[in-house]
Amino acid sequence: MENPRLSARAHTLIAALISYLTFPLAYFIRFDMMGGVVSYAQVYYHAMGVLSALLHYVIYSLVFHHRLDFTRQFGRQVQRTIACEFICVFVTLGSLYLAKLPNMSRVAVAMSAMMNVILISLKHRIYIAAVRRIRRRGRMRRSVLLIGEGPAAQRYADTVRDTPEGGHFLLGHVASCEQPFSCSHMGGYDALEKTLAACQPDEAIIALPAQEYVRMDSVIDACERSGVPLRIIPCYESRVSASVAPSTFEGIKMIGIREIPLNHLYNALVKRATDIVVSIILLIFLSPLMLVTAIGVRLSTKESVLFRQMRVGKDKKPFEMLKFRSMRRSGEEDTAWTTRADSRRTPFGTIIRKLSIDELPQLFNVLRGDMSLVGPRPELPHYVEQFRGEIPLYMIRHMVKPGITGLAQINGCRGDTSIKKRIEYDIYYIENWTIWMDIRIMLGTLTSLVNDEKLPLGKLKDL
Repeated sequence: MENPRLSARAHTLIAALISYLTFPLAYFIRFDMMGGVVSYAQVYYHAMGVLSALLHYVIYSLVFHHRLDFTRQFGRQVQRTIACEFICVFVTLGSLYLAKLPNMSRVAVAMSAMMNVILISLKHRIYIAAVRRIRRRGRMRRSVLLIGEGPAAQRYADTVRDTPEGGHFLLGHVASCEQPFSCSHMGGYDALEKTLAACQPDEAIIALPAQEYVRMDSVIDACERSGVPLRIIPCYESRVSASVAPSTFEGIKMIGIREIPLNHLYNALVKRATDIVVSIILLIFLSPLMLVTAIGVRLSTKESVLFRQMRVGKDKKPFEMLKFRSMRRSGEEDTAWTTRADSRRTPFGTIIRKLSIDELPQLFNVLRGDMSLVGPRPELPHYVEQFRGEIPLYMIRHMVKPGITGLAQINGCRGDTSIKKRIEYDIYYIENWTIWMDIRIMLGTLTSLVNDEKLPLGKLKDL
């Protein structure tokens, strides 16, 4: 069975070896194939390769490999590979400057980094495919005894059955009576120690229902006396996010069921800095378009250019969101959704809404700190009060700043669409945020600027 720490070290060593080999290869491409002027002999690039390998081993060990499951998350692995290569290139170029080696080819350094990204990512893909193939054939799997019953245990048993490449193999289950799992019943809780001695699993998975938690101490004791490693699936597993936050308070151990990456100061600063820089660039670049739009709005509506509406932001605090006015004034501005056939729209308003130009003034909301470039779309207070009691987990979206665009929007959930589906995307974004995800969403927004709003979906119960 694969040892996670050993696997991480092996992957780190392979990445370091690749980084060593790419420097001489970059030398060959730069000077032999492209005909560049050689300032330093090839031996210097071999030495650079050795130093690069050491640097890669340190960087990948610190910020990359120890946090990944190498049998999954290929996209996440590629993202972090790119991030690590940026760090390594920055350190390498800084070192060349400090060492006063101005003629060491920067082109070769860049080539080496690009080859590292390609080859290390290819290594990830080959490894994932190989491990999945081996596990489907019944090898490299961890034998597990499932202790428990109920929804959490059923979900685990079904997942093991449906995903053999996950690396778990169920020897059987222990429960008060036989359960409809994809493995045999191996007795009740009282005979657990004998069962553990008989089947000798690599690991025990405890998934007791709430009414059986009085047995938890005795079950844990039995596993520990048998020397069997154990993990616990809590009965409230469906409410726990993918990453939990263990902490202590005066020696009392606690677990937060929902870890929000943007609650960490470093992540929050990175996101805020990105919001400010990108917003300023966009405002400068788009200022001619915004000026033309403002004139068009004024001529078409004979009213104020900007439409101001109260929305609910981070920590449930209201703020005034800005848009270019695209409709005539009405008494429903604070409560009504708009649809494709909305009679309040002006012809010019229809155009700017179709192209999402009406959202551009929200860049000022971003600079002001009310919003972010990427995040859950802010909702009207009227609908927040309506949805908070009707849609599970709805209020989690207010743990971060709302955004001009978001994961839900680039997946088609724009305008008058399913609220439940939007919430699924919003929660996934909140729990799995990375700066790379923000970049992907912003790039994805550029390809979906045409706002194809749908007709009303009817009553909330039909959403």
